[in-house]
Amino acid sequence: MIQMPRRNVTRFFIPLIDVLILLFCIFLLMEFNNESKVDQQSIDVEYQAETKRVLESELQSRTKELQKFEELRPMLTELDKLREENERLRNASQRNLQDNAYVRILDIDAKDGSLSFFDVARGQPVPIKEAQNAQALIERHTKEAAGRQLYYYFMYPRKFSVFPSFGQEQQYQEWFKKAANSLVKVGS
Repeated sequence: MIQMPRRNVTRFFIPLIDVLILLFCIFLLMEFNNESKVDQQSIDVEYQAETKRVLESELQSRTKELQKFEELRPMLTELDKLREENERLRNASQRNLQDNAYVRILDIDAKDGSLSFFDVARGQPVPIKEAQNAQALIERHTKEAAGRQLYYYFMYPRKFSVFPSFGQEQQYQEWFKKAANSLVKVGS
């Protein structure tokens, strides 16, 4: 068994030697740890260099796109002006159509294909049975239109019906040929 020395100096140096050995080992390990840090720093530098190259190429492509947009800027302002003009013309056209159109609806009965016009002044439908009735209606509406374009819209039955027949449609076309209407011209 090891016994402690009896002198005080020796008692002091033995623990000191242990501490010095421990410090020397740490000193040796410090060099090993520094090498791993250097390796990590070189990896970080490579990663940052690659990131820099990617960002530079992206910056160049964005700069080219920006130059293209700057070249197209006058066209874009012109396009905005054209859109505004188009909207203005569309509104004017719609307003003009509403101001110039005089539309009247003629109903076709699903039971027999007969034609009628609902007269708001009388509050009841007016049957149109022959060409003279149609001519009188056209003249009346032309006067009411007061220079506007007269248009007749033929309202077909809402439920399935065999009426109006082909002959009735041709007859209605003949009666209302002097006024614009929604009947399809067959054989033209």
